[in-house]
Amino acid sequence: MTEERFIGYFRLIDACDASGCPVCRCVVRESRSHLDALLYEQVTDPDTRRAIRASWGFCNWHTWMLREIEQSIFGSAIIYEDLVRLALKRTQHLSDRMARPARSGWLAALLGRRRARAPVDSYRQRAVCPACRNIADAETRYVGTLVGFINEGDLRAAYARSDGLCVPHLFAAVEGNEEVPGARVLVDETRAKWRRLGEELGSFIAKHDYRNREAYTEAEAASTTRAFEVLVGAQGVFGNDVHARTLEPEGATQRLLRESVP
Repeated sequence: MTEERFIGYFRLIDACDASGCPVCRCVVRESRSHLDALLYEQVTDPDTRRAIRASWGFCNWHTWMLREIEQSIFGSAIIYEDLVRLALKRTQHLSDRMARPARSGWLAALLGRRRARAPVDSYRQRAVCPACRNIADAETRYVGTLVGFINEGDLRAAYARSDGLCVPHLFAAVEGNEEVPGARVLVDETRAKWRRLGEELGSFIAKHDYRNREAYTEAEAASTTRAFEVLVGAQGVFGNDVHARTLEPEGATQRLLRESVP
């Protein structure tokens, strides 16, 4: 076991005692730690600043996470003052083009479109959020540690106490590990947890009957929120599809809906 996996092993055990997917909990913790260290030690580091500029800042999730870090305002102000100046510089072409007199002809129209596309393309093709790049590596290590050591006593017992993996992290654990015994253990134990969650959701729904006089259990009351995380992961860990750079081709949604009917 490498030192990184050894540290991750104990962090996973701790995360299993919190609610929700333990890998999501580790990813959130790593995100906060990374941003905290960056704001404390790397705000003026040239390589760090170049990476942040290349990505036009952090992603939505990591940007708003900065507000959750103690004493982050000053360091954030330094970074984002630079980013605002850079955004103004990068969008100067837009202002310049709008200020020019209109010209006619196909060549003028073509040149105008090219000038308009330049800053847009720069933004669309921006680098990945540097915090996400760092956390993606950590996430891979946590998933690998869980698959590799799930049969060890402490981690096995901790996982048995946990809410289990979310769907995205279960598939991440299985992908490429179909022949690894730990992956099969994770699948079986996680599906058993999801089955219990389904039963708690069903009981919660049934107790809404006006004739019911039985109180909800704590697990039943929390079951809907837990189901949210099971299906999509912890809030913020996985992005939305609204602004996905590549959406499915036209007609694919209808096909998928047809195939999803039981």
